Amino acid sequence: MVRILIVEDDDEMRDLLKDFLLQEGVEADSAENGSEAFRKLARGSFDLVITDIQMPGLTGLEILPGIKQLQPEASIIVMTAFGSEEVRRRSLNGGCTAFLEKPVPLDQLRTVIHEIASAKEKGGRRVSA
Repeated sequence: MVRILIVEDDDEMRDLLKDFLLQEGVEADSAENGSEAFRKLARGSFDLVITDIQMPGLTGLEILPGIKQLQPEASIIVMTAFGSEEVRRRSLNGGCTAFLEKPVPLDQLRTVIHEIASAKEKGGRRVSA
């Protein structure tokens, strides 16, 4: 079973994503900030991390290197409502697998997760999103 960690400071968005993933048959855990995410990444293995960019404390961009250090095989989806080409470039250069702008339609998220899972099976890393 695929294990996903959601890193999102907004309670409603975090709960929405977690409920959606559970309905998709995915094992999902969540963290409300980067520090909590690092604690969970140090204790358990995740196939995918979905992180917001704008969060108090450590931002999504700031936690990318730590995620890659703790779990180098984990794919990362970066989501933001404050996207720009610069943020997209920095996210991709920081190791994210996919960059999505909020509000993310759940069917698009489903597609990206399936593409990442399929690419991992084939040894690839990046997806088109």
